[in-house]
Amino acid sequence: MALRVHVIDPDSRRRAAIAREFLGRSMHAEIYEDLAEFRDRIPKEGLVFAVDDPERCEPAELFETMRSQQLILPVALYSPQPSPEKIVQAMLLGALDYLQWPFDPALLASSMERLEVQGTRLTEQERRRSAAQAKLDELTARERQVLLWMIHGNTNREIGGKLGISPRTVEIHRANLMRKLNAGSASDAVRLALYAGLDLESPD
Repeated sequence: MALRVHVIDPDSRRRAAIAREFLGRSMHAEIYEDLAEFRDRIPKEGLVFAVDDPERCEPAELFETMRSQQLILPVALYSPQPSPEKIVQAMLLGALDYLQWPFDPALLASSMERLEVQGTRLTEQERRRSAAQAKLDELTARERQVLLWMIHGNTNREIGGKLGISPRTVEIHRANLMRKLNAGSASDAVRLALYAGLDLESPD
């Protein structure tokens, strides 16, 4: 299947030219007139190429849209006259590259290679996170609490003191959660919890 590149650009001629450019590289271009259309058709895979347009595709708004939709895709921005300030701001927001239009063929090829590698990494991270989250969803509220305190390095006795239960009860919860997570060790259970982002929750 051809790699999908999502192009956000209000300039119809430039959009068409970019679509042809990607087609010539055996990639499929999905085109969007502006950020509003992108929001209406949020993609789930591929790469994002977006023009830096303060009115119809403002970079900060693009990244906020992606965060609100939990969309994790590699992003490259471009503009006819990129300034150092624009480039720095784009990188701080999370862009992996910033190109000048018209694209230099060699620079575009290099950029696409970086984005494809990053896209594969992000896809794998998302797969791990989703799988880990699905397993954590099988835990009871108490088992989840025990696992959360395990992340913070607490012993059964310490966890029991924090939760107001006996160390023996903690041990039972711990054995149950490790069975549900198919974890061979406490380290495996903690690693799975970290993949799922459990460490971002408050233990209290």
